[in-house]
Amino acid sequence: MAIFGSNINEATKRLDEAVDALETLLGPHLSDIEAGDSVNELKEHIKALAEERDQLASELEEARTRVRRLESANDEVSGRIESLMTSLKQDLTASPS
Repeated sequence: MAIFGSNINEATKRLDEAVDALETLLGPHLSDIEAGDSVNELKEHIKALAEERDQLASELEEARTRVRRLESANDEVSGRIESLMTSLKQDLTASPS
């Protein structure tokens, strides 16, 4: 019977260590949640976080789209400037001094 008790003690110790590790891992994420919160309050909190994540994802996509438009405009303006510089160089070398 001592072996059975020893196994239970070892299992209890491992369970305690696993719970401690889980609490350490989740601690920073759950710091905003009070200990007395109900399951429904936690679900609402998770729902709010999901909505915030979706909003941030949408804003990020809008920003990426704007960056692509700005890069495209930059490429077009750079091309025009380069073309103008080439044209001016040709005019300067062709004109008599």
